[in-house]
Amino acid sequence: MKTKVFFLLPMFLLFLGCSSDNDTPEKETLKPVTYEVLLFEFTADTGNNSSRLHYEIKYANPNDVAVKGTSSVTANYNGLILTPIKRVPPYIEIGANSTYTEVYNVESPHDTQSLSPEQIKTYYIKFVSAEFVFAIN
Repeated sequence: MKTKVFFLLPMFLLFLGCSSDNDTPEKETLKPVTYEVLLFEFTADTGNNSSRLHYEIKYANPNDVAVKGTSSVTANYNGLILTPIKRVPPYIEIGANSTYTEVYNVESPHDTQSLSPEQIKTYYIKFVSAEFVFAIN
């Protein structure tokens, strides 16, 4: 009888001492951040021997927690679909259930050695898509 108690007592304590997997809180799955294009404007020839790309994209965070990440804008550059790579950090932080508007407004000089004035006038950039990519903590 003492032998049974000797073996059962440690087993009983071991069983009660183990934590269950339900004690750890589950991570909430984040909903994707949506976007709305407020403005996308490309001027091939500004008259200053340059071109200008100006866009404003509003990102909306539908989550109940703040999110951190980067934006990615894909455009059609004269028939070539490209997504420029951005330097990170700094990250964009969007508060819980709020929005962030990204504004890009850059004027670039023309490369007159490789493009003729006729080619510059026919050059175009068109919006394709945008995405908010979450940063991994």
